[in-house]
Amino acid sequence: MGGPTVRRASVAFAALALAGAWTPPAAAQERGTDAGWTNVVDGMRHFTGLVCPDTLATLNRTRVLVGSADRLAGCVYQNAEGISAVLRSHPSGTGEQAARSFRDRFRAAGFKLVATTGAAASGISFLTGKRGTTDRCETLWRFRNGSADYTLWISYSLPDEAGEIGPLVTAFAGLLASR
Repeated sequence: MGGPTVRRASVAFAALALAGAWTPPAAAQERGTDAGWTNVVDGMRHFTGLVCPDTLATLNRTRVLVGSADRLAGCVYQNAEGISAVLRSHPSGTGEQAARSFRDRFRAAGFKLVATTGAAASGISFLTGKRGTTDRCETLWRFRNGSADYTLWISYSLPDEAGEIGPLVTAFAGLLASR
């Protein structure tokens, strides 16, 4: 008696299960922003070994980034004062190329390469605009730890936030050295 009804219900259930299992590529990419990341105490860890704490110095992690051909994973940080930072891991041996690409892209965009002091002097810095009465500066540093390459990009205002950059770079360098 229940044969046709049970069969129809089974077919309907199977169709729903298949529909739920298939995800259009665009939706899968949107969900992929957490691909490869797992929660750890006070942060996130990528399967490549990159660990991004929830907070680092005065910065809060706002997002994790998936990898691509030249970038394995990354984290985005910000603070209330307007400083933004992106820490990226790169395939071994490609950090120098990533830094060159940054320099070449910013030059091609017409931004002015500047000589900086303090911690920023060890990076590649460009003036990228004005914010009120201050200049907006973007600096990229390259790090290598064992066989891993990393870049750190920080956007900040000069001269107001110049003093905060040293402690931030030191905090990121300490994080990477602990890996």
